[in-house]
Amino acid sequence: MKGQAEQQKGATKTVKKVKTTNKRAPVRLWVKAVFTGFRRSKVQQNENQALLKIEHVNDVASSRFYWGKRVAYIYKAHSLKNNTKFRAIWGRISKSHGSNGIVIARFGRNLPPRAIGSTLRVFLYPNRA
Repeated sequence: MKGQAEQQKGATKTVKKVKTTNKRAPVRLWVKAVFTGFRRSKVQQNENQALLKIEHVNDVASSRFYWGKRVAYIYKAHSLKNNTKFRAIWGRISKSHGSNGIVIARFGRNLPPRAIGSTLRVFLYPNRA
């Protein structure tokens, strides 16, 4: 009797399969860049040309890959707009600046001065390859 009761209990038990997920880091389709300032001379600056230092880009040859790529400055505002407090100013990398891998980007609306030193996202599209 005891054996039959144990078999019936064992028959009613079901083993739940646990779905395993990959332990890899999420894929990031953008590269960090720092907004270092506006393009300028001794007496004037061009606010419509932003200088960006892209992570791991140290020469003109490697900065050429990023020409034409989209850039976003993402910031947080106080009021809600489209159910979010985050806003973005979009731009595009136009060319290199100097020989150390700095690039010039142009934005739809010029970046605010408070953005100097902040992180921007350089997206890896459009792909020219």
